[in-house]
Amino acid sequence: MVRFCFLLFFILFPNLSQAAEPAPANSLPPVVVTATRTEVPLNQLTTSLTVITAEDIRERQGELVSEVLRDVAGVNVVQTGSMGTATSVFIRGSASNQVLVMIDGVEINSTTTGAYDFANLTTDNIERIEVLRGTGGTLYGSQAIGGVINIITKRGQGPLDVGVSLQGGNGWTNRQVATVRGGVGDLGYSFSVGHLASDGFRSVNDDYHNLSSSARLDYQVTENANLTGIFHFINTRVGLFNNNNSASVPDPNARQATTQYVGKLEWEQKIMANWDYRVFGAIYKEHDKFSDDVDSNPFDSRTRDIFRPQINTGEFQTNYRLEDWSTTTFGVQYNRRSASTTGGIDKAVNNVGYYLQQQFQFLDRRLIAIPGIRLDDNQQFGTAWTPSFSAAYLFKEIGTKLKGGYAKGFRAPSLNELFAPPAFGCPAFGNPNLGPEKSWEINFGAEQNFLAERIKMGANYFHREVKNLIEGRPIPGDPMGCFRAENVGSARFDGVELILGIRIFEGLTLNANYTYLDWDTADGTLPRRPHNSGNIILNYLRDALNVNLIVNIVGRRDDFRAASPFGDTITAGYGTVDLASSYKLPWRMPLVKELSLIGKIQNLFNKRYDQADGFRAPPLNFLLGFRANFGNQ
Repeated sequence: MVRFCFLLFFILFPNLSQAAEPAPANSLPPVVVTATRTEVPLNQLTTSLTVITAEDIRERQGELVSEVLRDVAGVNVVQTGSMGTATSVFIRGSASNQVLVMIDGVEINSTTTGAYDFANLTTDNIERIEVLRGTGGTLYGSQAIGGVINIITKRGQGPLDVGVSLQGGNGWTNRQVATVRGGVGDLGYSFSVGHLASDGFRSVNDDYHNLSSSARLDYQVTENANLTGIFHFINTRVGLFNNNNSASVPDPNARQATTQYVGKLEWEQKIMANWDYRVFGAIYKEHDKFSDDVDSNPFDSRTRDIFRPQINTGEFQTNYRLEDWSTTTFGVQYNRRSASTTGGIDKAVNNVGYYLQQQFQFLDRRLIAIPGIRLDDNQQFGTAWTPSFSAAYLFKEIGTKLKGGYAKGFRAPSLNELFAPPAFGCPAFGNPNLGPEKSWEINFGAEQNFLAERIKMGANYFHREVKNLIEGRPIPGDPMGCFRAENVGSARFDGVELILGIRIFEGLTLNANYTYLDWDTADGTLPRRPHNSGNIILNYLRDALNVNLIVNIVGRRDDFRAASPFGDTITAGYGTVDLASSYKLPWRMPLVKELSLIGKIQNLFNKRYDQADGFRAPPLNFLLGFRANFGNQ
């Protein structure tokens, strides 16, 4: 009842104060960096990239990055149960370990599994998220077969701004966030700390606790040189209710504790007006601890497992611009991926990559062409070449852009696939002789604007083929039926993305997308990737009131049956509705820049569904609270 009263308050009293007018519709397009490793206006890209801005996150009131990624065309998010449980992201049908994930340009994919678990990454202090759909192997090397997700934190500047938000809801779900941003002389600073927790919605062992912090310092050393330091920290604890899911019995005591660190120190300098370089060193470190005591399940046993993945990165990049029609980018990247586990892995693999990219702009920036090539020298499997070429032509008079491209990509085997030792009476699953998975793809697309950009439409077609897929295959002659990692598989993907944006009238916008995915694999199945998916986002911003309605639709899909009898199955499709709203109070107080009531409801109609077979998704969950910003007016 409380949540509906709160919503009615927003709807019935929209005009109690006069807030600032919405930003003009013809504001400049955002500048992005992930697609080319240089700053480029979004409307001049030759590839498919989506930007999730800080304002998008604010309107949706997403606590976790996985929430806002669901709204992107071609992206499928799968959470195996309640908040804090393993969460995978697939782009254009790729496996989750074929998607490169970065925070401020620092790779954070697990070295053991190859994928990044999005269960714990919050949206605190995020400036924007850039989602590159399609391979980025030429610029980023391994893991980027499906695409690249780059999370970029806010940069501090200007007067001191202090932000606080407090929320609480059902299931004892609660969230608290504090931010401090600003600048003093040549120093810009940005800090955040957030806490997210829930007792969950299952009978036992469904709780979740997340403490996250972020810090960024930017110091303008000289007029042409800047030093940046970045640090991120995540510490979580979660109950694994579904740990004994295969036995169809809830697990009352399985627990997971995770700690993640990201640190980066970067130097940027202009040598001349048209020539610059940057160099940085970074570390990503993770500590995962799984524990499970014996309970009533007869198949259960006491387990204690620890995983310590780590990535050390060093990189040099330089950019040379010739007038306004040519930009040359060259870089050298070093990665050391290592891990130690209680299962017996204590290994490291080094990789050095060299990349070269050329951006051409002709005919008054109507014709854009970008060739590139990369060479990776990997300690384990040798060398890999990944060329690419993309181009776009802008018909400025009619608001049309045509684009297309070709690219190769690869994924280096994970440390589990290379070195997983003997276990449970079986020989080693790891295979040091594995080669990388390799891919090639083509993309074609068109973008069209109507009525002074009040209507924006886009369509993309992609075709990708992957060979040397790494799969666990039975060891010939083994009496236990044990498996070993082998390069055996191949897959083909074809898909279409349709994107629509309409500014219906001042303050009301509609954004929608639809993705169709088809594939051909050895066994004819592709787990947890639907043929059909789409999103509808309706946002209303008028004076002090903001209402955001999100509809996510996911079609039926192949899956693994979680309980006996095991095997392939089909998981039913589903549609969910989320609602978020904020109301800026008219009160004026010294040093208070903004005070707003905020509220959101996830799974508004209490839909009962599984994102993965056997793992019940959370029911209706609401959060109510306030958000305040303090500083000089």
